[in-house]
Amino acid sequence: MRFGILGEAKIAREWVAPAILEAGHEISHIGRRKPGKKVLPEIYNSTFEVGYEELLSDASIDAIYIPLPNHLHVPYSIKALKAGKHVLCEKPVALTLEELTELKSVASDSDCYFQEAYMIEHHPQWHWLKGVDIGNIKSAQVIFSYPPQPEGNYRNVEGFGGGPLYDIGCYAILAGCLVFGGTPEVLSAESKLNNRLGIESQIDATLRWPNGEVLSFFVSSEAALCQSLLLLGDGGWAKLNVPFNPPKVTHSYWSKGGLDMGEQISFPSCNQYKLMVDDFVTKASTGERSNFEVSLIVTKTINEIQRKCCLRI
Repeated sequence: MRFGILGEAKIAREWVAPAILEAGHEISHIGRRKPGKKVLPEIYNSTFEVGYEELLSDASIDAIYIPLPNHLHVPYSIKALKAGKHVLCEKPVALTLEELTELKSVASDSDCYFQEAYMIEHHPQWHWLKGVDIGNIKSAQVIFSYPPQPEGNYRNVEGFGGGPLYDIGCYAILAGCLVFGGTPEVLSAESKLNNRLGIESQIDATLRWPNGEVLSFFVSSEAALCQSLLLLGDGGWAKLNVPFNPPKVTHSYWSKGGLDMGEQISFPSCNQYKLMVDDFVTKASTGERSNFEVSLIVTKTINEIQRKCCLRI
């Protein structure tokens, strides 16, 4: 499949573009706001450098990967679908339910396939976690944080959909979707604001899922780099030490109950981004219809947390 990449984000050049090539596909075009202004990263040396609109209109491109800032995800996904391209779009795909509903409507009228780029669901540690024998699940706790980002980073800009709730809170909510299923109720949510930037810097939230499971999460853009997930049942517990950005070889732990470290589970070396690309290409090539079920749950939950915290939507 021939890909065009719309934008120059770090995640594209360091993770998804290499994954597309590793999966055996071609990156033929890179779309830039100002083509020719600066030297392209080495991974794009064999690509055509074009503007956004030229990339969208090029008939030779089969699929477009969109790693633009959050507020541009829906507008450019709609443009790409209307241009007859399959779309792999970075998370969170939408900032509000209203714009996600608009995208869903366009996708339902299109013969092209849309997928939100949640790579974690393709990693074998999540398949293991969903099947681990720890009895009836009672609760989950998620921590995801990173240090302050440089001045001008889109994560710091309110109008670009900045803040850790959109950026990494979506992963915490997705964790509940993957393990519990269904749509959660937001029991509580508190935020800490960065008054200089006009966005939240921290969110603590508690969600209750349809069968009574409770997920509590903490996300921050002003703390040490950290990721963890603990799943607790009435017959044991399980931990993913690096649930979202694991190294190629990663380990998890589980126990039937006890205060020791538990039994270590090791997973084969894998690239979760490459597995995501494989899944996207297979579904696009076989004519599978776009599925927005999880995207709707995540967006709805984020918007409810924003309302509880009196944040902008």
